[in-house]
Amino acid sequence: MSDETQPKPRSGRGLKIVLALSLAVNLAVAGLIGGAVLGGRNGSDDEGRGAPALRTLGLGPFAVALSREDRAELRGRVEAQGAPLREERRAIGNAMREIQAALLADPFDRAAAEAAFARSRERVVGLQEVGHTALLDQIETMSVTERADLAEGLNRVMRRFGGRR
Repeated sequence: MSDETQPKPRSGRGLKIVLALSLAVNLAVAGLIGGAVLGGRNGSDDEGRGAPALRTLGLGPFAVALSREDRAELRGRVEAQGAPLREERRAIGNAMREIQAALLADPFDRAAAEAAFARSRERVVGLQEVGHTALLDQIETMSVTERADLAEGLNRVMRRFGGRR
């Protein structure tokens, strides 16, 4: 029998879904790692490389709108969190590994994946709380003029990245 007449093996739909989900999780993990490595610099800031990127703490536009000095102070506030912050980030990584294990299970273990996503989501919210608290502490030290400058910088960032209306 020639190759042309031989029926081609078909991949099941479930396998395709699992492969797509596996790719998505791998890209998410790579994005987290790349964001932590590259995003932690926030432009030309090289200090605080051990701290997570301010954007990963739910501070997205603020990480860009803050002055270099305020970013450095904010990063110091976040770094002061130390071990609890590292534990939150480690727990997110563990949840991603649990999701990956659920993806590889045959059949797909939806309940395990849902539980791992829920744990990850809780930890992400915890990281955002740390970031928001540190930002509010930083803002509280600013003068009226500095807060107005921050508001204007935030406006520029939102126009640039928020799309046009």
